[in-house]
Amino acid sequence: MSIQQQCIEAYRKHRNLKLAAQDVGIPWQSVYVQLRNADEPVMGDKLKYGSDTDRLAARGEQMFQSLVPGAISQNERKYQSKLDYTVRGYGVDVKTSTLKLSSKACKLRRWAFYTKKQEASADFVVCFGIAADGESLAKVLLIPGEIIRKYTTVSLSEAGGKWDDYSVEPDDLNAFFEALPSKQ
Repeated sequence: MSIQQQCIEAYRKHRNLKLAAQDVGIPWQSVYVQLRNADEPVMGDKLKYGSDTDRLAARGEQMFQSLVPGAISQNERKYQSKLDYTVRGYGVDVKTSTLKLSSKACKLRRWAFYTKKQEASADFVVCFGIAADGESLAKVLLIPGEIIRKYTTVSLSEAGGKWDDYSVEPDDLNAFFEALPSKQ
């Protein structure tokens, strides 16, 4: 087996350059060059090796994939892609937030979803609000891209607010996307 094929197999196994390099017995930089020369996507495993924020984002992406099985992950094709998923040709960006206190003086809690320039290409943004227990899903928003582009942050209090108009049931996401006409 060629060194390039060894690098590909080790990287697919670990999703980590350093661990793949240890398996193959060459520096991680050389593994990276071998992968790039083979057009193998290098993206890492955010759930395993990412920051807390990366792990939360990866959890949201996993939730979306399980709720919308026909979604095609763009992150598996390119590291830090502009969109998280495509569904029937529509670009979808997934945001995830945990419930936090609005301020120290206030006992109201809220979810805050930071939206960046990446959303300029998203047809829809799906926001997952994680409950206070840090595990269960408490809120799902499905927001059209044209609406969210005007904002840098979507903030939704536990009690509701203007963004609550875009609330959907988690189990309705797949039916929504499946009902869309294919976008070419």
